[in-house]
Amino acid sequence: MPATEAYEVLFRNWGGDSQDNCYVWEEDINRNKITVTTPDNPYYGMAFSCATFNGMSGDVTNGVLTQRTLDNNTTYWVIFGVVNNDLSASNYKGGYNTNTCFHVKGTSRWYKSPLAEIDEVTYEECQQIRDSK
Repeated sequence: MPATEAYEVLFRNWGGDSQDNCYVWEEDINRNKITVTTPDNPYYGMAFSCATFNGMSGDVTNGVLTQRTLDNNTTYWVIFGVVNNDLSASNYKGGYNTNTCFHVKGTSRWYKSPLAEIDEVTYEECQQIRDSK
């Protein structure tokens, strides 16, 4: 957890192909990555099998991935993508100044063209699932 206040960005995985790799992080308006990571692993908690968050390095509780921005003063954009060999697709959502939650789904099998879907849902929906006992 960062020492300063930060935005929480939550994700629920809506599935995808297990052979595809997905990634997600946050950037500022200048395309600088502002997702909190560990010093020894700058991609900690950002890459995963598109099929599930299981087994990824990251803060995953009850199927909800939690990422945090560096502070709660910087407007941010969410970058979500899918990669399989030489096929890739990405999707950007942004201009956020609050905690958010997204459903993500990545596949490279959709009509033989990659697909990176990211849909905003209420933060409370994901927070309730993550924090349930």
